Amino acid sequence: MEEEKGKDNAKPNLKSITEHQACFDKNWILQLNKQEAIHDFICLICKQVANNPMEINCTQHKNMDESLIVGENCLNQFLSQNTNSCPVEPHDSCSYSQSRMMKRYISELDVICPRQFEQEQGQPQMSTQQGHEEGETS
Repeated sequence: MEEEKGKDNAKPNLKSITEHQACFDKNWILQLNKQEAIHDFICLICKQVANNPMEINCTQHKNMDESLIVGENCLNQFLSQNTNSCPVEPHDSCSYSQSRMMKRYISELDVICPRQFEQEQGQPQMSTQQGHEEGETS
């Protein structure tokens, strides 16, 4: 029975894996979505589509018209490397909160399988090499 418990504990929790990963590759998202559709979801730190979007809501930025969105992992890394300074403009005591609405919008974007995207990204290089080999004469 203890072996069975060990096996259950060894299974990865997919929810926790995706929550702690970096932001989503913008090129992957743009395969099936237009640039305008993702404009508001771009992480201010890495310039990719925010994963677990956090909204920066410091009082210093209250007059800004747009939402200030960052990915949770990017924000955590930034804050740990910049002693709690704000990623928008330098000041102490960065204030932020989880943006559930943005998270919902991002999760509703159409995407292709990540493995298919990776294969397609590598394909043009291979086909170019194959074209040179096939076009050679002996």
